[in-house]
Amino acid sequence: MQYGFPADEVRPNTCEPYGPDYKNIYNVVRNDALGNTSLTILDNLDTLMIMEEWDELEKALKYLKSEEKTLFNKDTIVQVFETTIRSLGGLLSTHLLLTDVTNNLELPLKYKRFKKISDNYDGFLLNMAYDLGLKLLPAFKTSTEIPVPRVNLAKGVLKVPSALQKETCTSGAASPVLEFTLLSKLSGDPQFEYYSQLTFWKLWSSRLRLDLMPMTIDPIANQWKDQITGIGASVDSFYEYAAKASILFNDDYMWHVFKTSYKALLTHLVQGGGNNEGAMIFGNVGVNDGSLASIWVDLLGAFWSGLQVLTGQLQDAVKTHLVYLKLWDHFDLIPERWNFLLTKSQYEKDESEAIMLEWYPLRPEFIESTYYLYRATRDPMYLQIGARVLELLKTKYKAACGFRGLQDIRTGKFQNRMETFVMSETLKYLMLLFDADNEIFLHTSMMSNKNWIFSTEAHPMWFDKRLDPYNFTHSKSADKQATKVLKNLVFAKMKSKFSRSKRKLTTADEKTFYRNITAPRIIKYDVPGIREHENIEKVDPLEAKFDKCEVSVFSEKPSMLTVSGYYKWNSFFYPDHAFKYSLIKPSYILSSALDGSCIELTPSFFKNFGLSCPDNTTAYHRQCPRASTTTYLELFLGDIEKAQSVEISRLKCNGTHSSVGLPLQEGDLWVPEFSGLRVKLEKLSSGLVDSQNRLITDTFIQSIRVDDYNAEIGMSAVNQTVSNTKNVLLVLRINKINGIPVEPGQVVWTLPFESSGPVSESSIGVASDSRVVLQGNVVENLKVWYG
Repeated sequence: MQYGFPADEVRPNTCEPYGPDYKNIYNVVRNDALGNTSLTILDNLDTLMIMEEWDELEKALKYLKSEEKTLFNKDTIVQVFETTIRSLGGLLSTHLLLTDVTNNLELPLKYKRFKKISDNYDGFLLNMAYDLGLKLLPAFKTSTEIPVPRVNLAKGVLKVPSALQKETCTSGAASPVLEFTLLSKLSGDPQFEYYSQLTFWKLWSSRLRLDLMPMTIDPIANQWKDQITGIGASVDSFYEYAAKASILFNDDYMWHVFKTSYKALLTHLVQGGGNNEGAMIFGNVGVNDGSLASIWVDLLGAFWSGLQVLTGQLQDAVKTHLVYLKLWDHFDLIPERWNFLLTKSQYEKDESEAIMLEWYPLRPEFIESTYYLYRATRDPMYLQIGARVLELLKTKYKAACGFRGLQDIRTGKFQNRMETFVMSETLKYLMLLFDADNEIFLHTSMMSNKNWIFSTEAHPMWFDKRLDPYNFTHSKSADKQATKVLKNLVFAKMKSKFSRSKRKLTTADEKTFYRNITAPRIIKYDVPGIREHENIEKVDPLEAKFDKCEVSVFSEKPSMLTVSGYYKWNSFFYPDHAFKYSLIKPSYILSSALDGSCIELTPSFFKNFGLSCPDNTTAYHRQCPRASTTTYLELFLGDIEKAQSVEISRLKCNGTHSSVGLPLQEGDLWVPEFSGLRVKLEKLSSGLVDSQNRLITDTFIQSIRVDDYNAEIGMSAVNQTVSNTKNVLLVLRINKINGIPVEPGQVVWTLPFESSGPVSESSIGVASDSRVVLQGNVVENLKVWYG
């Protein structure tokens, strides 16, 4: 405020104001967010409230009130997405906090000032949000129903050079649906909801055959511009807002989009995440075939584990988060892009190749996920992570007039910029992380009935029918003792204004929101072999992931007086070995494991939470499993387009199916059709350590291998064969099918394969014990069911 205001930002090293680059309108890195609109204030109004900075909040509100009619009348080109999540989101969130928190409540003394500010608020922020929404809305009014990415705040879409409108990312096009829908519901004007919903469902109905969304699209040509996808930059908040919009608006259609997407991402993107792998990486893949398309993950993807917590996938969340924890250990930050597949030869040539994009602008995503995981688990490790990040902010990233990130993490060169999200997200999530006793009002009973979520910019939002402008009630009134609920005069005055929509919704319009939505997959019991039976039940394992939220990921829920669950997790240090050529400390960072730079091994924390165990026991003195020395092969079987519809069921049964006599164990998988599958196979041979931490012996190989099998049936659907070197005894094991892990001891059951011609080198046979034999190699846990 001293050196930057009223500009958008302040430069932390040189203490100068920072705004748009008027000399170069093509400088989108700078101009997409900065529009000469005092962005730091807009993006941090709710931050001031959460941090109880009441004096600063009043100053900010007074300033915005004076700029109500002029703030967004600037001849600047801004990105619709960034302006929506930062400015529009900040206005809507603060409006909700000022109108729907303190009413009808007996507040603690510490919030009396908050109450006074709320009582004096006249609703002008919603006016500003509405006016800003009208300036952004023309971007959505295209013939393709896909918005152009940028607008000129004062002069509209037509004053933006066409070169800046040729590409929009999936997040940028689809994500405004949350803020725009909320704006419609609060203002009574349906056009914001209409156009943004139209875009969202248009994009969803245009998804490609694997239920995957490409990263970018040409809004004019209405064509996808790339053939890869992931969970990070350019596509991240599409998935985030599908889940959060389903919560905010109780929208089952949005929830279906998220579930369908999550299943597709598990099937095609996940690297690792197995029994003893301890790390789950969502890589970037080709949208048409699901094959790995890049060797990097990006910093923006660190938000994903927080979303996994919110949607009930706690075990997945811990494994996803672990990779980013290890990055913090080694770099004191997370690179914008990091190569997780660096080989030994590449490392020996140039270890810096692990860093594919070298900057770190103090992004919040890792802290955001750490906050969610602590709220879900209460494991002290997450507070320890926050303590390390806070220490680095104080000692390394703090500058004369703010906080600065690194421009090049290989050399330690600092940036001279502090984006608004540093305060609106990074510091906010960090403060909330340490609110273990729920003392900040977002965590208290004041907000317990709001069903609130954080926007992608960490603005708290909620909605229910009480907030409809035609039903809005407010408790403040001189005669509230006589009438406890009165019509809010501010909203009454705005009613006629907001009801004059340029575009009215019709029944036909509403139907377009939900067209082409694929119905949820339903397993039917009409497949030959296993039918409905009183002792057999089939469960869709991917659908079952959403039946209920996971509430415990470690063996027991830790508290501040017990060992951290991480120290009892045998895969905690798995990434250190798996990515040993990519996790390299730059030379300017201390390298000792016990100097405090490794979060999980800080001596004081390890002493308190790593060795707390009963006397005379060694229960918590764990060892990591041996690193697996087996190799893996991934097969694409049949038409991969069927991956989202092929049946994969988990069996629930008691005892033995009496009509066949084959032992069906609880948890076995039923895959009647071996087509449309991604199968991850582990190649087992004597002398190797497998993924279950077992040494493979000759005895084990001989006990599995068989010489008597019927190889009269070929299978042309196998796109990639397994070679068997002569004189090498080899056994195969299925570890994963379409993203579903096959646990130790579980069997995959299938029907006899249909004949597809003469026997070939890729032939599949069936042994006398019903095990499948692939090109002469027995698959240990795949059996044929003869019903």
